Amino acid sequence: MSSPLRAGIILVVDDQEGVRGLLRRRLSQDGHTVLEADDGAEALHLVRRRNGVVDLILSDVVMPLMNGTELATRIGIEFPDIPIILMSAFTPAGAARVGTGDTVVPVLQKPFDLEQLAQLVDLALEHPVAPVPTVPGRTV
Repeated sequence: MSSPLRAGIILVVDDQEGVRGLLRRRLSQDGHTVLEADDGAEALHLVRRRNGVVDLILSDVVMPLMNGTELATRIGIEFPDIPIILMSAFTPAGAARVGTGDTVVPVLQKPFDLEQLAQLVDLALEHPVAPVPTVPGRTV
């Protein structure tokens, strides 16, 4: 278990309760406050209710009602300062284009090592980034 660079409020979005529980336990051990939603629609509602007071969103890509890519697009429009990390067993790791512009977000390939997750969370909390222009041939 590593010490986080900065503790934050992290919203974990996944339709599998077991995955949310595993991530909640790991992130809580690192001192983060963890909120949970089981789909993108619930996550967006929660962020709106909190007036954007969330430091990071960690979301699965494939979910019912609203998938992670659509959630990332909507969050990017309404709350552009909230960094997002997508997770997927079906999308290669790297970066994915979201929305209609040149915004990209990191994608963590499932299954992943929890230490790798902690390092990526630390990086996102310590250095939240504005939308990154895509590089042709380097996005999913």
